[in-house]
Amino acid sequence: MVHLVKKVVKGHVYLYLEQRERVDGKSHRAWQWYLGREDKINQRDLFPLAGEFEITNLDFGLPVALMHIVNRLDLIKIIDSVVKKREQGWSVGEYVVLAALNRCIHPTTKAQIKRWFEWTYLGKYFPDIDTYLDSMAYSNHFEYLTDDAIASIEQRLHEKLLDEFKVTMDTLLFDPTNFFTYMNPAEDVDLLHHGHSKENRSTLNLVGLSLVCASDGGIPLFYDVYPGNKQDATVFKDDFPRIEARLKSLNLDPANVILIFDKGNISEKAFELIDASKMQFIASIRPSTVKEFDSLTAKDFTTATLPNEKTIGVIERDHEYHGATRKLIIVHDPNRCKWLAGNMTKKVEKEVDAINAYFETRLNKNKWQDRDVVEEKIKTMVKTKAHLEWIEYSITGEHGALTLSVSVNHDKLTKHVDALGKSYLITNVNGKTAAEVAWLFRQQYTIENAFKYLKNFKYVGVKPIYHRRDDTIRGHVFSCVLGYLLLALLHREVARDDVAIGIPEMVEDLSNITISMIETSGSRKPIKKINRMSPESKNLFELLHLQDWI
Repeated sequence: MVHLVKKVVKGHVYLYLEQRERVDGKSHRAWQWYLGREDKINQRDLFPLAGEFEITNLDFGLPVALMHIVNRLDLIKIIDSVVKKREQGWSVGEYVVLAALNRCIHPTTKAQIKRWFEWTYLGKYFPDIDTYLDSMAYSNHFEYLTDDAIASIEQRLHEKLLDEFKVTMDTLLFDPTNFFTYMNPAEDVDLLHHGHSKENRSTLNLVGLSLVCASDGGIPLFYDVYPGNKQDATVFKDDFPRIEARLKSLNLDPANVILIFDKGNISEKAFELIDASKMQFIASIRPSTVKEFDSLTAKDFTTATLPNEKTIGVIERDHEYHGATRKLIIVHDPNRCKWLAGNMTKKVEKEVDAINAYFETRLNKNKWQDRDVVEEKIKTMVKTKAHLEWIEYSITGEHGALTLSVSVNHDKLTKHVDALGKSYLITNVNGKTAAEVAWLFRQQYTIENAFKYLKNFKYVGVKPIYHRRDDTIRGHVFSCVLGYLLLALLHREVARDDVAIGIPEMVEDLSNITISMIETSGSRKPIKKINRMSPESKNLFELLHLQDWI
């Protein structure tokens, strides 16, 4: 007969199943099965001692962590409150959120989403699939995401970001990019166009995307999808009024917001809009517009230390720029100067070596007996004309008996490289030092990281875009930006607990958390067991309280 046995060890009661039998008139233990500690044991944790069972492993960590962010945002409810459809199948919010989650976790085509979905733990949070979940279903639902609908969804999301996540929006970063697509446009399509590809894919149609991120966590706030042939400066000019209006709708005074953007977005009209709004700004400008400062070297700058403990040099000047006197911050970066100087020196020395090697066996033979021909060839071998200023050469001797000497003029080259490493910022920000302005501008890396993830198929992957109509392109990009929003919010939640981890490492560690669903003949409900985790994965599992979501 099988008995339940209790053993007390250091004040804790441990349970065992045990069967005993008599051998030679004495009781002996035939077998024993450990069940667990009495105060922690759960009926669903008990395996039947006999019977069949089936184990299914599901992706758990990253889907559940992101779904927690979705719920805190009320994202499905927000979308469904704006986009109305008849009660049939999944709602638009459910379709869009699942697409956004797919872009974060395992980007696939819309046709493969159902197959991916079935191998995740997300089935607990979505209705049963009793309708189609394929590319056609997504194309049909993307039609609901008009520009007005997306603007309303954004408005409500921003309110949630302020209230629920306490995202600060006092420093915003703007930048545009574009994505290539292998598709040719259908009729009456505005978004697909040839233009200047930022990935050197000029033979393909492009779709433009501008993004505004908060410096607080790099959270994406505003975005705009536009034709691929639209110039950056025009995009910024057109987007600025919408940014200003949204800030006011959130009861944020534009005068208390700093907008950071780079030189490619500058235009006279843009500065008219900025000046009228009273918004603060920091922008880089082209060195060609301030040539009077070209000769400045490191010794001319005041040294300052940034929060990351790196040292820079700064100079502050008043400067007339687009109709007003503004502050010009000249920044000298010693590390960048050293890197540029090293590269410049290597290039010039390489060109000198190439010239000497070329004429080593050719000089005074055939046409290379002529001084003018040799000199002309030297000039063509130096690819950048400015390099000729730092290369000394002399050709002596008579026709057919020439002597060539080529070397680097290190005095001239040193004078030039000492003046490298400068960047120029124009601003109207008051109450901050030149070093603080330079540090704020360096936060541009957060929006550059956003584009890195949006362009990386491993993480969010907007490209390649397999859509030919404007509404499906907008829907696809909207789901991708939402996906990055969820990823950035999750990373912000992790980072605020002083966990030094980047998005790639966070995604990898959470992706390694899986759950086994064990269906047995002795239980109607499956037994759920988190599989073995690495220490890094376990740390995130506990930090995000994922146990509560099983």
